[in-house]
Amino acid sequence: MPRFLTSLVSNLYTKTLQYYYSSVAALYLSWRWIRTGGNALAIKERQMPRKLLDNYNHKFILLPSGINMHYVEEGDPSLPLMVMVHGYPEFWYSWRFQIEHFKHRYRVVAVDQRGYGDSSKPSNVQDYNVMLLAKDIDDLIHGLGYEKAVVMAHDWGGAVAWRHALNYPQSVDRLVMCNCPHPAAFSHLLKTSSDQRSHSWYMLFFQTAGIPEATVIADDFDMLEKMFWGKGFGLRNKENFTAEDMEAWKCTFSKPDCLRSAINYYRCLYQYPDNRKIHEKCTVKTLIVWGEEDLALIKEGATLSEQWCEDATLHFIPGASHWVQQDAPQLVNQHIDNFLKSSHSSRAHM
Repeated sequence: MPRFLTSLVSNLYTKTLQYYYSSVAALYLSWRWIRTGGNALAIKERQMPRKLLDNYNHKFILLPSGINMHYVEEGDPSLPLMVMVHGYPEFWYSWRFQIEHFKHRYRVVAVDQRGYGDSSKPSNVQDYNVMLLAKDIDDLIHGLGYEKAVVMAHDWGGAVAWRHALNYPQSVDRLVMCNCPHPAAFSHLLKTSSDQRSHSWYMLFFQTAGIPEATVIADDFDMLEKMFWGKGFGLRNKENFTAEDMEAWKCTFSKPDCLRSAINYYRCLYQYPDNRKIHEKCTVKTLIVWGEEDLALIKEGATLSEQWCEDATLHFIPGASHWVQQDAPQLVNQHIDNFLKSSHSSRAHM
C-alpha cells in the first residue's frame, strides 16, 4: 500500500477511536447530569490539607520563558541538587516519600510542572511542547545556581526528563526513571504493539476538547479515585494513598485551568509532535525502576529503554502499580540509594 494511503487509513482509524471514546463519555456524562440535576459536574470548593502547606517549604522561580514555576524544597541548599518531576495526573506531592528520604543528602526540589498546581498555566496547546517542558527543567537547574542535578521522574515527568537528558546531558548528573519508556522505545511500541496501543486508548480520548476534563471532574473526581484506589489501575498498597492525600489531589485539580493544562500535554503530543532527538541514545547514567503491574505502560517499554541508554540499570518491582514510587517507596528508594552510591563510588575510583 502506498505510504500516503497507509497514513490516511491510520489517521481515519485514530479519529474513529477518538470519536468513539468521546461519544461514550458524552453519553455517560449526559446520563449523570440528568440523574443528579447537574450536580455530577459541579466542582466543590475545597481547602488544601494543612500538612501540605505547613510541613514543606513552598517556593517559586521565574524561568526565562516567563513560566512562574512552583516547587517544594527540602534539604540544605549547600548539598547537591535533586530534581523530582511528576507525571499525570499528579503534582509535586507524588514524591512525598522520596522528599523525606533524600532530603538529608540532597537539596531536594519537587516541582509542579507548567500547567500543574500553582505553576503558570499557559493557554495554548503549543505551550506544552515537550521540548519547552524539557527546557523548563534545564532553566530550573541553572536558575537555582547549579550546573547539574540528579533528575528523578515518573510518567509524563519521565517523558520530559528523557528529552531533557537527550538535549542537555551536561545538566544531568544521574537520571532516575520511574515507569516511563525512552521516547524511541515508546514510539516503537505504539507502532508495533497492539497491547501498548490498547493500554494507551486514553491518549486518543484526550484529543477531544472539553469532554475528557468533564469526565475526570464528574462525581467529585471519581476518576481520580479509580486511578489511585481502583482494583485494576490503583496502588496495590492502598495505605500509601490516604483519604487526605486524595483530598490534596482533588484540591489541586480543582484549581482553574489545571486539568485542561494537564491534558494539553497529550494534545500537544499528537497535534504538534516534536520528534527531534528521540532516536538518540541517552548518554547519562540511568536507573529505570518499573512497577510490574502497570496498566498504562507494558513491561517491554522498560527493556527496550535499556537498549536506548549507554549505561542503564533496570529493576522491576513485583506487585507495584504504575504509581511505583508511591506504591513501593521503600524498595524504590533502596534501588535509588544503591544506584547513586555505586555511581559515586565508580567516579571516586576514576
